Amino acid sequence: MEPVTKERLARYISLKKENENRLERLARMRSNAELPALQQGDGSKRSGSSMDRMARAVEKCMEYEAQIRPLIEANRREMAVIEEAVAALKDPLEREVLRLRYMDGEYCQLMTWSQVCILLYGSDEESYLLSTYRLHGRALKNIKAI
Repeated sequence: MEPVTKERLARYISLKKENENRLERLARMRSNAELPALQQGDGSKRSGSSMDRMARAVEKCMEYEAQIRPLIEANRREMAVIEEAVAALKDPLEREVLRLRYMDGEYCQLMTWSQVCILLYGSDEESYLLSTYRLHGRALKNIKAI
């Protein structure tokens, strides 16, 4: 097993977002497959065409699910490896700096150093930023050894 590096940590939030987006799309597809077909034109019932539409929607949904399932599972496995490595760090501040920086960001963006510093120390003054950088460096060194 290769060590958890800064690059692997930085991928965590992207893997998480990819899984969320794909599962949301699958949920929308399932919802569309369950909705009755819209009535159009002269108001006559077209049960054959609505059944065809629903059958196609169900088929597309099943195909998409089969397509994404291996990717989602691979992403979950990688995320679990990263989570376990972070949890295995002995120093709680090291765990926290890595979790804040790489795992708690939003919209596929890493949390900024200033944000991490404020959450750790309550301030982003230069001395605290330097402490955050040193803590991060130690955490990266220690996580590679796990």
